[in-house]
Amino acid sequence: MLERTSRPPSASKLSEDAVEEAIGPQGATQPGRLRGADEAELVAACADGRPEAFRELLARHRRSVLTLAYHMLGNAEDAEDVAQEAFVRVFQAIPRFRQQAAFTTWLYRIVTNLCLGRQRRRRPVVELETLAEPSAPDSPSQQVTEGLAARQVLAQMPAQLRAILVLREQEELSYEEIAKALALPVGTVRSRLSKARACFRRLWSELLQSAEGNA
Repeated sequence: MLERTSRPPSASKLSEDAVEEAIGPQGATQPGRLRGADEAELVAACADGRPEAFRELLARHRRSVLTLAYHMLGNAEDAEDVAQEAFVRVFQAIPRFRQQAAFTTWLYRIVTNLCLGRQRRRRPVVELETLAEPSAPDSPSQQVTEGLAARQVLAQMPAQLRAILVLREQEELSYEEIAKALALPVGTVRSRLSKARACFRRLWSELLQSAEGNA
């Protein structure tokens, strides 16, 4: 059963160890000679066709792209697929990128759109039976359990609300950055984020009640 906690964890509290274990180090990229370059310089070098600049961008952002995709999709294999497709699209489109928005915002928009597209085709499920039995309050086992439970809750949320919540709580984007990433007015971002948090709290409470009822 799940130990009752005073409040549900936010998306930012999902177990990073669990994400690391699920995604793994496969495909990791070694930083190149442009390690000290700023983002604008790297983007310009990529647009000029310098492959080492693209490898450096990949080294800097692969981890965050995988994490974002994993939290949105709940599946490591799909997250890998989305990450690869996202970087292919970046590689193809970067000569036309004019840096009117931050590169990270543009990248997250690509990743989010790819994830939402997959969500329309299928809905991920994390089975309740996969949740570990916590050995004691605040133990590592309980922390992992809560991380798994939180991902199960995220999987049940509408895709648009999940996207808003993950970008804000996990990736810590500002309202303005989320608005650019999702092509939404800032006011809509604020409204959807409020709905997303309320939805997360409600589903979390229902999950706890269900676990206690099955104890």
